[in-house]
Amino acid sequence: MLQNSLEQTVLAVSAHLVLATVLRGEEMILLPVLVPLYLVGRGFFALGYAQGAAAPAFGMALTGASTIAAFGIAVVLMGLGR
Repeated sequence: MLQNSLEQTVLAVSAHLVLATVLRGEEMILLPVLVPLYLVGRGFFALGYAQGAAAPAFGMALTGASTIAAFGIAVVLMGLGR
């Protein structure tokens, strides 16, 4: 579990930093929305981890979704010339 949390944290921090470099002004509100989503996802992952293989799936999906969203938004904005 610790290895997975470390890997997911590195990915999330990287995604948030990349996104922060391309957002402007009021768009920065996305960061304080994505970070709690990540943290809630990790919490659900940790709670479900001891309950079997399928239990942490929701937490993992929420964690991954927030990270993928951050990278995806950043890629789109860079594609638009930011």
